[in-house]
Amino acid sequence: MNTHAALDTAHVIIDATEYAAIRAVLDTRDLSGTASVIADYETALADWFGTNHAVACSSGTAALHLALLAVNVTSGDEVIVAATAPVMTAMPILAVGATPVFADTATPTSFALDLDDIAAKVTERTRAVIAVPMWGYPADGPDLADACHTWGIPLIEDAAQAHGTIVSGRYAGTRATIGTFSTHNRKLICTGEGGFCLTTNPAIARRLSEMRNIGKRPGESFGATFGLNLKLNAIAAALGLTQLSRLATRLEHRRATLNAVTEHLAGVRGLRPFPIRADGEPNGYAAVFTTPGQAEPVALRLAAAGITSDPMRYGYRPLYHTSALARHAPPTPCRNAEQLAATLLTVPCHEGVDPPI
Repeated sequence: MNTHAALDTAHVIIDATEYAAIRAVLDTRDLSGTASVIADYETALADWFGTNHAVACSSGTAALHLALLAVNVTSGDEVIVAATAPVMTAMPILAVGATPVFADTATPTSFALDLDDIAAKVTERTRAVIAVPMWGYPADGPDLADACHTWGIPLIEDAAQAHGTIVSGRYAGTRATIGTFSTHNRKLICTGEGGFCLTTNPAIARRLSEMRNIGKRPGESFGATFGLNLKLNAIAAALGLTQLSRLATRLEHRRATLNAVTEHLAGVRGLRPFPIRADGEPNGYAAVFTTPGQAEPVALRLAAAGITSDPMRYGYRPLYHTSALARHAPPTPCRNAEQLAATLLTVPCHEGVDPPI
């Protein structure tokens, strides 16, 4: 029987600043996805991440959907995606009618993609590559972006969990053709539900903006091009602005907690801290560990102590083991991804965690 109090993982920080921001938006009576606060939020996002354009939308999944559409992925195309990505990353590929092609990781203790495996899987139908720095750990660096540039294939980085993660001197999501983010309840920028795209390309930014607003172009009516209603509402944008203003402070706290949790648990038999690339810095979304064997027994011990590891919570496994994606399974399993998923567990690092646990 579990006699420990469960460690709450709903880490939403709300104070008087958020209430005031929401009140200010309510007073305008303009709560739609075209309110002026949306543009304010997008400008602030672009400034914080040091990129040219930010386009806010209704979820991280919507951000990926828009990104695929913006680089012209359509029915019959192929999209190479990390086998270690969450199912949320792959669903937009199916939504546009494309086929997911699963790439292995470089090693069993890295979320970075194996460039040789990608190169072997690129075909004339490949229209995009999606990389994912899971749990905010730095993964793919300039080498993947350079390779995609050489191949002439857009790179999308699903940085849903990686707000503020640093790789080779730049924030995750800013080196790709498009970086996509989530602002779900559990993220470091929280708007309840929401997301955004980052890009340096003005033409792509314009397409993203048009397609999230039912294909409306400036001076033209809806349907001038293909689009869906994937806008972020004004209240969520106001929340995002206040959350963004404290992101630097949150990152400092999260990283300190990550270091403390890692140090405290590093000596526990059966746990090994997940390697961090020398030129990277995680954001403290969670502390990641691996085990010499199967992670499940250790995860069960953590659960008995009230700590639910994300891989256990979400049934983490290579994507092609998911029912909706099984028909796209590669002829040969992704060996490193299989080992990584089987031996990985996480410990929360959010506000309220007071190491030692």
